[in-house]
Amino acid sequence: MKPKRTPLTIGQEVMIAWSRIYTTTAMSLATMLRDDGPSKIETFSYGDHADEQLDVMTPIDGITKTAVLFIHGGGWTMGHKEFYRADLNPICKAGHCVINVEYPKAPDHPHPHILKSIFKALRWCKHHQDIDQLHLIGDSAGGNLAIMSGLFWANPKLQKVFGDDDLKDDQLSRDIPDVISVSSLYGILDRQSCRDEMFAGGEAMLAAYGGQAVLAETVDIDHAITPMDVSFDQHPRCFLAVGSDDVLLQSSRDYHQRLLKAGHDVALKVYKGATHGFLSWPQNGQRDELIRNIVTFLKSAEPG
Repeated sequence: MKPKRTPLTIGQEVMIAWSRIYTTTAMSLATMLRDDGPSKIETFSYGDHADEQLDVMTPIDGITKTAVLFIHGGGWTMGHKEFYRADLNPICKAGHCVINVEYPKAPDHPHPHILKSIFKALRWCKHHQDIDQLHLIGDSAGGNLAIMSGLFWANPKLQKVFGDDDLKDDQLSRDIPDVISVSSLYGILDRQSCRDEMFAGGEAMLAAYGGQAVLAETVDIDHAITPMDVSFDQHPRCFLAVGSDDVLLQSSRDYHQRLLKAGHDVALKVYKGATHGFLSWPQNGQRDELIRNIVTFLKSAEPG
């Protein structure tokens, strides 16, 4: 079924358009300053939509560890997988096959359609790459999607939001790779932090992805777009990373406390002086430390 575009106010449309121009320009400039590195990259389609594509990044020294699926950020409304190839190359060099996913954007593809695309990509990984288990990583809105995808895999009851197509019921969890761990890099893990007036365009992005209803204090299950909005019993091993100067710092802290209280395996790392998006900053100590920490966490979460 074709997604129904989210109705937005004029102000929200303007904010989304401005954010797309600003972010695309900034990320394009940052990408020019980084080298993609020596990994082998092949691009494939995993669905019918033009944006349902993914890069398979293979280490030149061979795959020695569990695969990683990376979901880029951009407030669910912007961003491109190509911006992250250089950032993902160190993970690839550490021995992981890295699947770098593109997906259709809101408001044309609102919740849960982006999650549906991620699950299509996961199913493609199992059936076309023979990947039986993997780690999920995402930054910003991609961090949200990584955590939510892990929750949907671990708690099949949540998949009912997918509706009456083939992406539903617990059969789906058996049709995709097992999720070994999830990592959120300064992710949008609750709605309140994203609504903060200090986060430019936050409300417009929320509305574009989840509809105007997600701007309310509470939401029903159909509008539960962040991990803090849903109830769950199981959770994959989790790493949360965020900068000390990020306006979404509290989002990661709140989710960290929730998982700790529930007894889940979770680690939080706050990077001093870092602001939102620092994975993609060229030549900075916080980015280098973050990449080292990701590789270390993945190693610690390896099965067996």
